[in-house]
Amino acid sequence: MKQHTICRLNDIIPDTGVCALIDGKQIAIFRTKKNDLFALDNYDPFSQANVLSRGLIGGTMIANETGTDEEVLYVASPIYKQRFNLATGQCLDSEETALNTYKVELNGSDVVIKYN
Repeated sequence: MKQHTICRLNDIIPDTGVCALIDGKQIAIFRTKKNDLFALDNYDPFSQANVLSRGLIGGTMIANETGTDEEVLYVASPIYKQRFNLATGQCLDSEETALNTYKVELNGSDVVIKYN
């Protein structure tokens, strides 16, 4: 598995995203208010533009497989507002659409993406 240091945690303002170009692919990295990190494709399949790192982070309650409501964090595309689950990449507004997600973690204060 490859890894790439993107930036320092403090370079990403809480509740926003940044974009990194890794091996020719744009990846959006998001930091929540609780300092959780998520990474997924920056490409919005609905607008066909690399814009998701500029989307808005939000949360919604969704019933899980046991019927219990749980909060799902998402990024809403800045173009047509489709919402993508930050943890899974699944589009909340279109079951047949999902984005690739990437492992992201902190190494000290460095934000690191791990990928194949």
